Amino acid sequence: MHQPNGFLATVAALSLSAVLAFAGEIDQPQPYRAARASSADPGGGNHDFVSVQGRSSHTVAELRGAGRIVHMWFTLRPKDPAYLHKTRLLIYWDGRDTPAVDVPFGDFHALGHGTVRQFHNAFLSVEARPTLNHNVIDPNVAGFNSYFPMPYAQGAQVVIDNTSDKPIDALYYQIDYQIWGSPPSPLRFHARYNESPPETAEAPPGYPSNPDGNLNHPVLETEGKGHFLGAVLSIDAVTGGWWEGDDMMWIDGEKKASIAGTGTEDYFGGAWGFRREYHMPYHGVSVLERVEGRTDWRAGRFSVYRFHEKDPVPFTKSFRMSIERGHANDRRNCAYTSVAYWYQE
Repeated sequence: MHQPNGFLATVAALSLSAVLAFAGEIDQPQPYRAARASSADPGGGNHDFVSVQGRSSHTVAELRGAGRIVHMWFTLRPKDPAYLHKTRLLIYWDGRDTPAVDVPFGDFHALGHGTVRQFHNAFLSVEARPTLNHNVIDPNVAGFNSYFPMPYAQGAQVVIDNTSDKPIDALYYQIDYQIWGSPPSPLRFHARYNESPPETAEAPPGYPSNPDGNLNHPVLETEGKGHFLGAVLSIDAVTGGWWEGDDMMWIDGEKKASIAGTGTEDYFGGAWGFRREYHMPYHGVSVLERVEGRTDWRAGRFSVYRFHEKDPVPFTKSFRMSIERGHANDRRNCAYTSVAYWYQE
């Protein structure tokens, strides 16, 4: 990749503190060079996509040196209707063999049940129009945007992994990034996916206590130094009451969760359950879907999100977060999945 020597020399001359002080201010000089990796037709034509065969992957960006990914846009034309779960997003930092991000594509974009929705928040934006997509075979497609800042020191690799037997006929993408003369941050962006399948469980009588978080759905457990950014939680609820589950966070190995919530709907910014889809910058309901045959109006499929941009949760040694599946896990008959987003050295 061509990097002008004069530009890099200028950036290198800046102190790190000065760079960090004004890099985010739009009315100040920006200490980087803007760049993009995309599926644009190299010949200037309109063949602006690649095809990804079944059980194969495609590297959409292979970046060298120091920099920061600031925006990713995708759209896919799949052969598999379940592509939102069978397609995975993988991101590797600084030449490492293990991905820091390895998440089903739909779940990463706060869509946990395989159906697109139009919504926008501080970090994710999905432009969906399934009822108007008469010109595509599968109308369950959209434009997927993410705006998580993703710094790196020695390079980055972004991969789309198609785990389906069927091909993705067309993958369009734009990865917008910055070229820096020195690493813009010691932190690396991470995202992790977890599942808790439904269990045969009866609700215990009364309101038992659960101070230790036993049987909770695990959202994140990690060791190191960094801060927690937020989560998407998706529930396939066969009945109501699941939103009585509390969120719990243990910081730096503490025995008792020092951050404890009052209910699932409370952590995700709602109250008295979830009644509709809505999207705010830092919390919202991206999916609320009733299921035929479930008579309880509180049952259905839900995806909810919460981001801590204004209130990140720092840790120096370790971090663990989980959430009850109903009060004291009395709704373990509901399926839970989640994506945790965090930064870590």
